[in-house]
Amino acid sequence: MAGRLDGRVALVTGGGRGIGRAISEAYAREGAFVGVLDLKAEIAEDAAAAIRAAGGRAIALTGNVAKRDDVMAAAEALRAAAGPVTLLVNNAMWNRYGPLEDQTEEMIGRMIDVGFKGVIWGYQAVLPQMREAGGGVIVNIASPSALLAMKHGIMYSAIKAAVAASTRSAAAEFGPDNIRVCAIAPGSTRTDGANLVIDEEGWERRRKRVPLQRLGTPEDIAHAAVFLASDEAGWISGD
Repeated sequence: MAGRLDGRVALVTGGGRGIGRAISEAYAREGAFVGVLDLKAEIAEDAAAAIRAAGGRAIALTGNVAKRDDVMAAAEALRAAAGPVTLLVNNAMWNRYGPLEDQTEEMIGRMIDVGFKGVIWGYQAVLPQMREAGGGVIVNIASPSALLAMKHGIMYSAIKAAVAASTRSAAAEFGPDNIRVCAIAPGSTRTDGANLVIDEEGWERRRKRVPLQRLGTPEDIAHAAVFLASDEAGWISGD
């Protein structure tokens, strides 16, 4: 049986661990050639090697999504290996919760550079390739906090709101080129990265607020990302 993403070439930012890794692996299982982009070479290579060991196709890409040139270079390297990029997942994020007055200029700058500018650089890197290929799909990882009040999460909420807003406008701008742009807003999903900023008490509070009474897994998010990237979601854009 053919995979839902056969023939696609996917660039996944922050693709070496957590939600990004789960999406990278799921896309590969569905037939995509995956470029796993991560800040640390060993993390990217570990994920790409696992995909290849499972019979999929992937290459490791190293770069900082906060730097436009790094994202451009990653997209070009993936193109050279597999052809024009037709799927992009803007997943990379760096975050620290805390009272706003305790957050330094460096911390705030890094959150914005990775979490929002990285999305914009992703758009710019893949648009020419998607147009050449006749279309594509961009999946952004947003958050419910874009719409909800979050104590000690002012910057995170603002950045994810910007990601959500850019999704809608990008869908309108890129749609005539047969490029869909969608966003996933994961609920409370436990990852190694999230464990750095949320303690056990915090996770338990989040679990109790979930109707299913369980935390999400990276695989839960990956299932949604596969659907949005597939032809089954061919009339979904801007959401």
